Amino acid sequence: MPVESTALASSIVVLAGGVDNIVGVERCMVRLRLTLADQDAADVPGIAQLPGVALALHLMGQLQIAPTSHLDELHATVSQIVARARG
Repeated sequence: MPVESTALASSIVVLAGGVDNIVGVERCMVRLRLTLADQDAADVPGIAQLPGVALALHLMGQLQIAPTSHLDELHATVSQIVARARG
């Protein structure tokens, strides 16, 4: 995964309220979908302003993030960050 994508994944995790706030990590065709314990803990405008993010919003009980590219890698890296933190 490109360094920029790794940095993006780390920034998303932090702005989503940290690994302890992320209950689930999924993806669809164009969006990374995070299920959060506390949606209010996420800085959605901050995520939307990250380079590499086209859109970020709360929808259908999830934080949905549309990256400009590398969705597969972004999903894998966010999942890995969360899994490592949980041991």
